[in-house]
Amino acid sequence: MRHRTLLTPLLFLALPAAAQSPPPLSTLHAVTIRLRNISNASINPAPFAGFNHFEVIDERADTGRIGIHTCIPDFGRNYDRQLIFDRPAGSQIEDFLNRHYTRPQARYAALVILRTLWLSDANYNRAEYLRDPEHGHERTHIRLKAEIYAIRDGRYIPVLRYDTLQTIMKKRILEERSPYYEWGLNLTLLLNDLADSASRLTSAKEESSRWVALQDIQRFNASRFNAPIGDDLPARGVYVTFEEFRNNTPSIQNFEIKLENHERLLYIRESGNTFYSHEVWGYCDGKDIYVMRDGILCPAWKEGKAFYVPAAMATANSRTETSDYKQRSIYFIDMDTGDIY
Repeated sequence: MRHRTLLTPLLFLALPAAAQSPPPLSTLHAVTIRLRNISNASINPAPFAGFNHFEVIDERADTGRIGIHTCIPDFGRNYDRQLIFDRPAGSQIEDFLNRHYTRPQARYAALVILRTLWLSDANYNRAEYLRDPEHGHERTHIRLKAEIYAIRDGRYIPVLRYDTLQTIMKKRILEERSPYYEWGLNLTLLLNDLADSASRLTSAKEESSRWVALQDIQRFNASRFNAPIGDDLPARGVYVTFEEFRNNTPSIQNFEIKLENHERLLYIRESGNTFYSHEVWGYCDGKDIYVMRDGILCPAWKEGKAFYVPAAMATANSRTETSDYKQRSIYFIDMDTGDIY
């Protein structure tokens, strides 16, 4: 789903955010996202298809919010807001699915493991923008990852791993009654697709003899938070890949960090030579962790089980067709893949 609108030329007037680490996300002003009521007449036309009940378990890294909105007004400083439901995400989505998508005659109940739900209007990085300048207008993202199991007689049958990243064209704030780009409606449509896809796949999956125990499902989903990088003492060195970061095993020890134009840059020493590098995943000084973003090392911080990066935003410049990095936004690190969004 893509909505095309022109970026307002006044965006570049927003002043850059402070360079220091942001306050805890819980201190940000909150914006409540509300799921919409939509018709479900086309879902599960067969009388015994679908599920008679939904249970949702929230296994996300950050269960306190569902995203970050970077507000860039036409005048004045940009500032971030946390996006939330009016109650915990697991119960909110569970009640929504049970209200709209249950079928009393269905043979199965459903277990939904919510692995990722993150709403963001953070920008692409510079390399992505230069490859496709049209990305300069794509800002609003919904990342939804979930596992769905059909439940019957105490057995859990794997039905679907749902993983989608929806990108929508950003609309000018002053042109909309709500400045939050219909996140509630678009998320509702994704949940509709999730419920429909799982319902239609269940009949095929029930012929398989494969099933798993609930304890195994919970153990699998909790395992990604047992990464060594979660320890209090990260190892000093350069992480070439995300896996080195997860495993707390930096493979490069001979390097130098230089401060240039108030930004940290990485130089690697090799065979008596020193060269600038922008292709590694990040580095640690033995205490603080930094993630590479557009050739700049940005300080990362951890809240609960989640890691965040206050990195520069790639903002389209209509005059030069280049990108502007005066604003900063809060990015979320996907602990499954290392993706930053």
